[in-house]
Amino acid sequence: MREEIKNTDWHTYGLSMSDYDYTKRLINEIIEDRNKQIEIKGKELEAQKIDSEAISDLNYYAYIDNLFIWHFGIWRLQGIFEGIIKQEFFPNKNMLGLKSKLDYTRKVSNKINQDDYNELLEWGKLRNALSHFPPEQYRPSLLQESDFNDYLELLKKITTELING
Repeated sequence: MREEIKNTDWHTYGLSMSDYDYTKRLINEIIEDRNKQIEIKGKELEAQKIDSEAISDLNYYAYIDNLFIWHFGIWRLQGIFEGIIKQEFFPNKNMLGLKSKLDYTRKVSNKINQDDYNELLEWGKLRNALSHFPPEQYRPSLLQESDFNDYLELLKKITTELING
């Protein structure tokens, strides 16, 4: 591995709520652009009189690929959340695992109610599964935009409560 990668410090300004929105915008733009490209390719195939089953396959695999993009979004959202609580509540500590970070944050802040805590842990389990034993190609979990949005709203709500009181 290159030394520049090993020793990178990419926290110039610190993580913030805007990182959540940036992630959502980025994913939406990637999916929209991909969908436009698939539509163009589909029209090209139609013009060439290619079998409609090939066009259907093209659309299906684009849909599958988009589901994987939502996976990456879930993964990034959790990373942003963990980074925010680290910089706010234990900047000089290195803690492993979402649960230990949440437990410490709850201890020092007296925030994050039990229902939100439990839901964060459930999302954490999903993110861990996606990270440590990911789905096979062409067989993603059925995570979709609405799931991403639910998690995003939970994280934004909890982050706001933690930071703004």
